Amino acid sequence: MSVTRTTILKNAVLLFSQKGFNGVSMRNIADLTKISAPALYNHFKDKHTLYITAIAESFQNKSANLLDALNSQGKAIERLERFITCLSEELYNDPNFRRLMQRELLDGDEKRLQFLAQEVFGASFTKLMTLLKELKPAGEAHSLAIIIIGMVQKPFEISPLTKFFSEYQEEQITPPFVTQQVMSILSTFLGEQK
Repeated sequence: MSVTRTTILKNAVLLFSQKGFNGVSMRNIADLTKISAPALYNHFKDKHTLYITAIAESFQNKSANLLDALNSQGKAIERLERFITCLSEELYNDPNFRRLMQRELLDGDEKRLQFLAQEVFGASFTKLMTLLKELKPAGEAHSLAIIIIGMVQKPFEISPLTKFFSEYQEEQITPPFVTQQVMSILSTFLGEQK
């Protein structure tokens, strides 16, 4: 991939995360990349194509990392903990990713959300449900997977607010702390695992 294309995609993710899909124009991305709008169109035929490519490129590694955690060796509960740690780290280390996911949920564009659910995160979500069925065969894997993702995501999502709550400590929004808290809740629900 060319340096220009890589820079375009990086800048697109940054702008889309800050302003949302509808708040960004091809001109904005071209200006930030320091290329002309016609040069940008040489790389991407339209904003939607650029957006989908930027999302796919940006989230491909994240999805692969989540799958690696789920497919790793060890007991099911250990693989779940590795998944939660990995998701926590991705959310903590990449605020643009976190903001972009929030914007997508708020925008509610069904076509883009369907793309994210199926093409970007579909494989890791399906694998997470399989793991949860292994841990709690009688449980509702789909709902539990959503709840786990929410428990991991929410502390990072509301971190700008939590620092103003009483008894706030900076470590409370770090991946190890979030993982430990989520696993503590889940171990009670899942029971002792062999």
